[in-house]
Amino acid sequence: MPVRFGHGDFASYRNILVLVAALTLLQGAMASLAVVMSLYLLASGVATAGIGFVASAYSAGFLGGTLIAPLEIGRIGHIRAFTLLAGICALVALVLPLAGSAIIGWAVLLAVAGAGSAGMLTAGESWIANAAPPDKRGAILGFYHMVSKTGAIAAPFLVAVALSGLGAFMIVAALFVAALLPIAGTNRSQPELVAAQPFGPRRLMSLAPASAFAAFSAGAVNNSVAQLYPVFAAGVRPEDPAGFAALINGAILLGAMIGLWPIGLLSDRFDRRVIIASAAGIGAVAAAGIALSTAFSAPGVTLLLAALFGAGSLSYYAVAVANAADRARTEDITSMMAGILVIWGIGSVIGPVVAGVMMQLVPGGGGLFVFAAIALTCLALLSLSRMAITPPVPPAARAPFSVSPATSLAIAEFDPRGGDQPDLFAAPASHGQQEPAS
Repeated sequence: MPVRFGHGDFASYRNILVLVAALTLLQGAMASLAVVMSLYLLASGVATAGIGFVASAYSAGFLGGTLIAPLEIGRIGHIRAFTLLAGICALVALVLPLAGSAIIGWAVLLAVAGAGSAGMLTAGESWIANAAPPDKRGAILGFYHMVSKTGAIAAPFLVAVALSGLGAFMIVAALFVAALLPIAGTNRSQPELVAAQPFGPRRLMSLAPASAFAAFSAGAVNNSVAQLYPVFAAGVRPEDPAGFAALINGAILLGAMIGLWPIGLLSDRFDRRVIIASAAGIGAVAAAGIALSTAFSAPGVTLLLAALFGAGSLSYYAVAVANAADRARTEDITSMMAGILVIWGIGSVIGPVVAGVMMQLVPGGGGLFVFAAIALTCLALLSLSRMAITPPVPPAARAPFSVSPATSLAIAEFDPRGGDQPDLFAAPASHGQQEPAS
């Protein structure tokens, strides 16, 4: 259902629009940082395994920031936390050239940037979740998801046209600073912190193993591609790596935006595990095609396959969340979603290291998508195997599909499927029987 803004509603939604603008700029800053990191280290002679290690450090910082940020935001408030972390991330972007080709220096700095970015997302998304009317949270979540992706698509093109030398780093820093301006300029009161207590991985494995497998795979594969695709682009188009990287990123994200809704609608009609396996299979076939495309010069084919990869690989995470939500009690859904995000984060730390090694073994940058194809094939087989063990949830007992980005713990509070939640990091309550693990 689209979000409609009437004359009486605009004042109440204005604060949400300001927050969405800030987070769209933040998504752009994060996307541009990935391009600058990969291409600068590659040009400095760092091996792809080293670049993968640095990308993993960023993801580790992001995961740590996701877990720690609620405590700091609760202490100093949303506006101060967002402003502080934006300043830190901008400073990191400007200091990065001083690290040269020292991957330890890059790893430390990017871990700080990852933690800062996670904290900014937590502050912004928690604020939106608090400001959104309960009956419009699903629509606002979809609106935020679509709009924020435009920042991630557009920003790498800014890097591609940046001046040589420090120009790209200045663009990254400028985007982080630009993200704080709407927040710092708002005259709206900030809310109480809204963020969910995550389920532990063991509890999620007992509730919905297929969802846990999918979340881990999504973190490992999608984050590896998001961080390392510029290295692949440099292998395909060495004369214009930044420009081709921006095109690949745009194709992947556009494919994801187009593919998410039909895949979600299908998951409401069929066993969600079949949809997870199908989306993973589409992603695996596309990834294998991209890897093979390095053997011949066909940029157009590569971009089409990149869009197909995005439609498959970037869509099943939300289906995995829906599959777990079908098996969780209403009062547990938000905490369950937060737990799935933590599993995604663990995969996002491990994936780039493995992908970086694979890229070193397979020449031309194609190793990134060889890794993706193998991982997605494994996920498809694991998802299908669960169908032989437990039955699906009946369609009448399923909640409607909803967008579920993997960003912060606060994003779970958007979800219209959840009910009232316990306080952040409170001890989980004891409940009765759950649906069979699936």
